[in-house]
Amino acid sequence: MKPLLVVSLCLGTALGVSSFSVQAENRQPDPSWRLNKVIIVSRHGVRPPTKMTRQMSEITAQTWPTWSAPLGHLTPTGAKLVTLLGGYYREHLQQAGLFTSACPAEGTLLSWADTDQRTRMTGQAWLDGFAPNCGLKIQSQSDSHKLDPLFHPLEAGVCRADKQQALAAAQKAAGGDVAALSVTYQPALQQLEQVLDFANSPYCKQHGASGCSLMAAYPGKLSASADGSVKLEGNLALGSTLGEIFLLEYADGMPAPSVAWGHAFTPEQWQSLLAVHNTQFRIAQQTPYIARFKASPLMARIQQALKSNDKARLELLVGHDTNLANLAGLLGVQWSLPGQPDNTPPAGELVVERWQDSQQQYWVRMQFVYQTLDQLHAQTPLSLATPPGVVTLALPECQAQSVNGACPLTRFMTITQQKLQPACLKL
Repeated sequence: MKPLLVVSLCLGTALGVSSFSVQAENRQPDPSWRLNKVIIVSRHGVRPPTKMTRQMSEITAQTWPTWSAPLGHLTPTGAKLVTLLGGYYREHLQQAGLFTSACPAEGTLLSWADTDQRTRMTGQAWLDGFAPNCGLKIQSQSDSHKLDPLFHPLEAGVCRADKQQALAAAQKAAGGDVAALSVTYQPALQQLEQVLDFANSPYCKQHGASGCSLMAAYPGKLSASADGSVKLEGNLALGSTLGEIFLLEYADGMPAPSVAWGHAFTPEQWQSLLAVHNTQFRIAQQTPYIARFKASPLMARIQQALKSNDKARLELLVGHDTNLANLAGLLGVQWSLPGQPDNTPPAGELVVERWQDSQQQYWVRMQFVYQTLDQLHAQTPLSLATPPGVVTLALPECQAQSVNGACPLTRFMTITQQKLQPACLKL
């Protein structure tokens, strides 16, 4: 297997664009090893906001931009970007020898997506890029009106976390005081006030200058639902939502005047804005106690694929950013992405690879594969010569046994089995 190119990034200027170049780096753990199975857990691609709430109307007098797709749906640009990513994998996995023909043989590629339009269409766009004109169809639950428990075990009623334990765990992850945490991110919140022109918003006109700040208007708090899901509310939740919306506008290729109403963010400002979003996910989705319940079905699906000797060489599972954060929390892995301020960006992927060494022993390596912010905005064609970003992840409990980032399969299975919540596996 030839060396695979990964991205070496340097942040530029303009509207949060990061210019990038590529350098050769061998992603193969050992020259004698061979890749023989890949499991990809992907977030859906670029979408508009899932809903426009009353709060969205009261925080700014400015007109929110018009999107090219209904709320919550994959946009045409989002579909194209995912297709580009699928095309990259066609080159990569053919080079690795997993697929030798243009159209995968029956049973060698499995796919499953959550029931939302954005997840199903993301899966289809990925397959269309990976195997164009092969007639592959994304699979999903037949009843699209029911929650798929693979991606939503708590909300689907498969299992429940203890509400008080979940709340206590999230409170600890927030440093014990959500209000104090808000102060940490006050510069980002103040930047959002400028972008929103919050001083002239309906909220400020109604409440007067004394309460006219996001900190004062929307105090932070944590709440938990009966199933143990935790929600961060107030200024940090609002900052998280807004930062993500602006990033999605930019990733969708909207003209500059439409992205955050023409505010040209520097790379540092993008990082500051999305740090709020990443923190919200760290508290509400990655906290280990919560993540164990939410990620167990997906982790068990990954385990099943890794230990199976069936014909499948690639399995694609398409869900949400919450699923990626849940898996990170369950596994105890963390990442930051050069050139991409969102830790779970549109079409970002947790990739689990199974390798076989010369002694016929299996190894597991995890990576996060993503399109950089400028690759998304520019709709950069992806290939082995112009690859997406790749970050290798280390399973903490396997550090002593790992070889170049790969963990022995038996050790990986032992570690991950101990992290599963059995009650959440009754799908």
